[in-house]
Amino acid sequence: MTDSYRVTRILVPVDGSEYSRYAAEHAVRLAQPHAAEVVFLHVVDEQIAAEWAESQTDDGEGRARERLLENGRVCLRDIARLAEERQIAHREEIAEGDPCAIICETAEREDADVIVVGRIGRRGARRILMGSITRRVIESTDRPVLVVTGPPRQRVFDAAAASEGQ
Repeated sequence: MTDSYRVTRILVPVDGSEYSRYAAEHAVRLAQPHAAEVVFLHVVDEQIAAEWAESQTDDGEGRARERLLENGRVCLRDIARLAEERQIAHREEIAEGDPCAIICETAEREDADVIVVGRIGRRGARRILMGSITRRVIESTDRPVLVVTGPPRQRVFDAAAASEGQ
């Protein structure tokens, strides 16, 4: 007896980085043969929002927050096009708070079968000091986590197309 694994919902946290785009591309390709829904999530890190607001002399905290939320919406719209091009069911969500906590809570609430996340997101000293969000998610969730390290390889996800040519 074969026990098959059915993927129905995939959570993809995106932050606008190259690696989160790779993760979104992988998730869309993974979703296709399963007819799975993809949930793209952008989290505005409340700590970064507060620090950014402090550094902006002509901006209040509310304006800085709104700018970060708008950047998140733009990022989500761009990433959603990947799913639209392949006619994959998808949703876009934006949230504020601790990225790791929000990602794990969303995975639980959405009953995600897998979280597809980029290996590296934001760069610089802050990332080193805070630790990797990806690492924290892996340690904090009971959901499977697929860590994407680079662009998707066509041959890995198009096995069905390859078998048609035989």
